[in-house]
Amino acid sequence: MADSTRRCYFPSGVLAETNVPCSGEDYTSCCDYRDICLSNGLCLSAGQQPYTLSRGSCTNQRWDQGCPEYCGDSNPEGGCSIVNLSYQNQVSRYCCGTAISNDSSVACRNGDDFTVPTGEVVAGYALLANVTSLEAASDSPGSSANSSGSTGSPAISGNSSSCHETAIGAGVGVPLGVIALASLAWALFERRRGKRAAQSSTASPSTTKPAVFDSGVFASDRKTKMSELDSNRPVAELNA
Repeated sequence: MADSTRRCYFPSGVLAETNVPCSGEDYTSCCDYRDICLSNGLCLSAGQQPYTLSRGSCTNQRWDQGCPEYCGDSNPEGGCSIVNLSYQNQVSRYCCGTAISNDSSVACRNGDDFTVPTGEVVAGYALLANVTSLEAASDSPGSSANSSGSTGSPAISGNSSSCHETAIGAGVGVPLGVIALASLAWALFERRRGKRAAQSSTASPSTTKPAVFDSGVFASDRKTKMSELDSNRPVAELNA
């Protein structure tokens, strides 16, 4: 979708309907809203093929100020891909459109090869319209995550356990805790039951009289007493 106030145009002056400006300046390069704007005036294709560098459009319909400096004569009524031709001694050379094989070498089909300055990703425009800062992404890999003012992801302490280790610890600790609680509950139950039994025996003594052994007969079971000799019984007389 195009900017609501500023329009973008291809080199021929044709309106680039799906292009949006890449900066807040009056005259600036434009890229498709699905692509990434670069500070060198080019676009990094991300939402459409070919996935490569490309020359987009410009807010200046006359293309005499603030517009991309590359491949204006190639496909002037639309965008133009910029492909890598070679990379030697840390120097990249590019072609407008495509490269072709010329006997034993490779050359650009349209015009001569060229270099482009290094470009940085521009936040806040086109595909990154909702991105306000790239500071976290630009931190060098070797920088300390705990340094003052760092916006990168916080470092994990060396003695911190991983998610896997935490899961193992929880799996072992929970059953052991349940067993310990169950053992404690059983001990308390047994203690209370013993205490109640002791209190019951003290408060309610037995009413059964103990048996007393008396000449082979239980005194509690005797119903009659042994008869005594009658001292008044007459003595038998001898016959004359």
